[in-house]
Amino acid sequence: MKNAIVIQHVGFEDAGHLTPLLRERGYRITTYRPPADEVWSVDPLHVDLLVILGGPMSANDHVHDSAIADELRLAAAAAERGIPLLGICLGAQIIALAQGGTVAPMPAREIGMAPLRLTDVGRHSPLRHLPEDQPVLHWHGEVIGLPPHAERLAETDACAVQAFRVGARILGLQFHPETDLRRLHEWTEGHAGEVRESDVDAGALLEAGRRHADAMSGLCRRMLGEWLDMLPA
Repeated sequence: MKNAIVIQHVGFEDAGHLTPLLRERGYRITTYRPPADEVWSVDPLHVDLLVILGGPMSANDHVHDSAIADELRLAAAAAERGIPLLGICLGAQIIALAQGGTVAPMPAREIGMAPLRLTDVGRHSPLRHLPEDQPVLHWHGEVIGLPPHAERLAETDACAVQAFRVGARILGLQFHPETDLRRLHEWTEGHAGEVRESDVDAGALLEAGRRHADAMSGLCRRMLGEWLDMLPA
């Protein structure tokens, strides 16, 4: 059985739709919840897939937050050993930083349901399963500067790097395809301060989530399922 390490920063921001996909493909899932769980103790030699999920902290916090620094080192070590990496939101930012990219604050947070625009490369990647008019969940306040050798896959007006890849083994997603949108109320409650500060209409966001929950569940299965199936043996 293959070993998947999932790093989860917030209780309600879990692996969501990704969990059954991993189990169907024969992965044993071990979840680390820093700082209570010590990420530094993960041995990359016994990892077949590393998944880093989202959270309200910054990848740049590695300068004063030992847990984020440990994740950065683990992501760099995994990439060096050819271990597949999937990063979502904060996870994508940590991977970008570990690969030599940058992370910087946005003028305003991007929170809500809105479609992506795929690049030419993105249209020939697993993201091709996302229709151009399909809203996806955005919830972030920082932007990624592409690492060397990375390919940009998707964008929005507010965020030029909504997705990137480095070769076949590294995929970073700024948006949240993994989220079960039926549980979006947990996000609006858990991040209530950000919702207020960003003038987000929580009711409208929850309604949009309910409306697109089934579509995004199927799209996530096809998109991330294809990426998993394309990983080199």
